[in-house]
Amino acid sequence: MKLASIGLQACLLFGLTTMHAHAQQKDSLVFLGDTLQLSASQVKQWEAKGRAPMLKAIPQTTNSFLVQELGKLSFKDQQFKIADPLDDGVMKILVIGNSFSDDGVEYYFHDLAKQAGHALVIGNLFRGGAPLDFHLKNAKEDIKIYDYRKTTIDGAKSNTRKTSIKMAIDDENWDIICFQQASVLSGDLESVRRDLPQLFDYVKENYPIPTVKYAFHQTWAYAQNATTKNFERYQNKQEQMFQQIVQVSKEIDKLIPISYLIPSGTAIQNGRTSSVGDNFNREGYHLDLRIGRFTAASAWYETIFGNLANNGYKPFNLTRDQAAMAKEAAILAVKQPFQISDLSNWKIDNKPVSFSSIQVNFAADLVMPGWNSFLFERQQTMLSGLVDKENKPTAVYVKLTHNFDARSAKGPQRTASPFKMPKEVSESYFFCKLTAQDSPKEYIEIGNLDPKKAYTLTLFSGFETARTPFLITVNGHKKTKAQEIDPSYNKTQSLCFEQLRPTAGGKLFIAFQNKTEKEQAIAVINALSIAESLNH
Repeated sequence: MKLASIGLQACLLFGLTTMHAHAQQKDSLVFLGDTLQLSASQVKQWEAKGRAPMLKAIPQTTNSFLVQELGKLSFKDQQFKIADPLDDGVMKILVIGNSFSDDGVEYYFHDLAKQAGHALVIGNLFRGGAPLDFHLKNAKEDIKIYDYRKTTIDGAKSNTRKTSIKMAIDDENWDIICFQQASVLSGDLESVRRDLPQLFDYVKENYPIPTVKYAFHQTWAYAQNATTKNFERYQNKQEQMFQQIVQVSKEIDKLIPISYLIPSGTAIQNGRTSSVGDNFNREGYHLDLRIGRFTAASAWYETIFGNLANNGYKPFNLTRDQAAMAKEAAILAVKQPFQISDLSNWKIDNKPVSFSSIQVNFAADLVMPGWNSFLFERQQTMLSGLVDKENKPTAVYVKLTHNFDARSAKGPQRTASPFKMPKEVSESYFFCKLTAQDSPKEYIEIGNLDPKKAYTLTLFSGFETARTPFLITVNGHKKTKAQEIDPSYNKTQSLCFEQLRPTAGGKLFIAFQNKTEKEQAIAVINALSIAESLNH
């Protein structure tokens, strides 16, 4: 809110010192939401004219008024022209959210807007896992507890820590202010009914520009293989969680006056009906760094700007088919935000193509050119449309056929291996315990390879502590001979399997086995490289 104290009580604002000078100031500019200080004479004129609705008296003040309508306000000694501070050609959106708003607005949304020539500023008040009651408490007590993440017109990003809701509201002339419930309570109507109207009232009181519009971000149901305890609230059923989210979404405009419902949740659910399947999350609840986030960003763009179908932007790490499917999921969600639109007939071209080398990191939560991040360690999780080292999309996918026990980041931070790994890759890994009785068990499936070609797989396995060596085999058209790898303090050694021919269906499988019958071993994988063999 921008304050303007104007009139006989604040003549210094205009460089005036007398009422005579005021009379010469024929058109003084004020803005919607400003506080206007009138003289006693001006107040009498305003009252005599029937208390024009352009102004609203501010309680417990003397001659202070809130400017709330456009137009001109005329007095004998002065005229005020009232303008809209939001009418500046830039769309400015503030989200009072958490990591789910981070997934929705902080990545591809600005890129989509830039592609179409829309000037956009995004503010995200971030606090991980924050529900509405948390925001309400912080608002009432003006607690400086948020990371205020801002994307400016040119795409530059900043983060101001220890920010309050009031500070973020005051930072810009926001066109849209958006609310969001925490994911665990996203399908809990009673919590939204209790807290959202109060939070809205706080925002409206502290941001009195009447042309502002309000929005609600509908988030998504968890992946069916999510392991978070929050999923128990929905009996660990994705469909139940989605339907409860929809029921909450239907009620929002009865609780507060919203102009936009951002149907990210429905867009994700639409996408899950496609050949991508239930692979829109990176660890069961936050969105996949590529297609998940792009689908949510597409829902934001289509809701706010429209005409997404003609927007040519595509993230470098998605195929054209994947990007087109994500956009279609979003477009349909905006049209029908309360029901699932079937995309099972949407075809994504999975024909094998040649590539240089594909690099996959395990358990590292990052987007980095030349690498594909596989974050979630649970069975059936799949990362498709992998990009090669030149960032060219391929049809290749990686899928887990068994659960790993967990993911960790206790690997070596500095390495000297053929991978040329940054520390974010080398220090992160999936691991699983191997008992003495275990036969080779396939954990990783690599698919959409060309069965007529041969491939080379290179694996890196590294701990910063002593571990028992274990065995790795690769199965395809034939089963390879097991190779031993010792992850203990490993910073240099990798394991290479050459001239591997996939199955007739274009698949290779990586299997782990304990080397000894005397003690337990732990299999670990930090990184994987897939390349076409030179002599195939």
